Amino acid sequence: MRAARNFRAQGFARFDVGFEAIGWIRRDLAALLRSWPEVFEFPEGNIRLRPATEADLSASLAKVAQGLARDGAIRGWRGETYAIRANDGAAVLFHLERAAMHFFGLTSSAAHLNGYTGEGSKLRILIARRAAMKAIDPGMLDNLVAGGVPSGEDAWQTLLRECGEEAGIAPTLAEKARPAGALRVCREVPGGLHSEILFIHDLPLPADFAPRNTDGEVSEFLSLDPETLIERIARGEMTVEAGLVAVDFALRHGLLRDTDPAIGAAVAHCLDASIDAVSVYGIVLS
Repeated sequence: MRAARNFRAQGFARFDVGFEAIGWIRRDLAALLRSWPEVFEFPEGNIRLRPATEADLSASLAKVAQGLARDGAIRGWRGETYAIRANDGAAVLFHLERAAMHFFGLTSSAAHLNGYTGEGSKLRILIARRAAMKAIDPGMLDNLVAGGVPSGEDAWQTLLRECGEEAGIAPTLAEKARPAGALRVCREVPGGLHSEILFIHDLPLPADFAPRNTDGEVSEFLSLDPETLIERIARGEMTVEAGLVAVDFALRHGLLRDTDPAIGAAVAHCLDASIDAVSVYGIVLS
């Protein structure tokens, strides 16, 4: 796993379960949680969840998130929850509304797919344009398939489902996708902290494949050669996370070298988009 980070811990209060940090809450927002003393403790300037069962924590935090949303501290309510664990492989601590993840600085995960046709000089990468109604990054370019992993699913299950919903990829074809590693993003955003693990997959597609969106979250699809895609990332047309996944794809497949100025410009866009250091397999900038 590699990391993309822009996180200044001094501006955040640690969010703990027991004595283990699971998130980070911006200090100017942390005071809002004092309205729920039955849910939170405040030791030494940090924030700690009071012990409770998974069900009780989920119910309590649902009420907190709803209150924060009413006060405007949480925006873009999704009606979908993420499962929160202290670390990979640990038991689920609680489930939380997706829109509240940035406020609490909790780590989520997402499945991303690099869909492409052809080989060598004829290789084309298929990408999607996010619909204008999307709560986050509307109208920006994205990987062919990308979606957060909700409660009750793992990254592979999410990928297969999103392949059908976002691009009309049949299950028998989607199952041919190959896992290609993971990237870690941790960056400050207006609502708090965006911390996410991006599980990357590659899928070669038939030359005549035509993606078809079924969930209304994509406005159009584009088929680009690697150089054009990297240039569009450098111009800030692609989301930060999708841009990192696409740059990683170009490097792993030998489509561009890490010394290529176009790659440097694309990663520089990510730096400009609130990431101080990017490490994507062979490329490291700081």
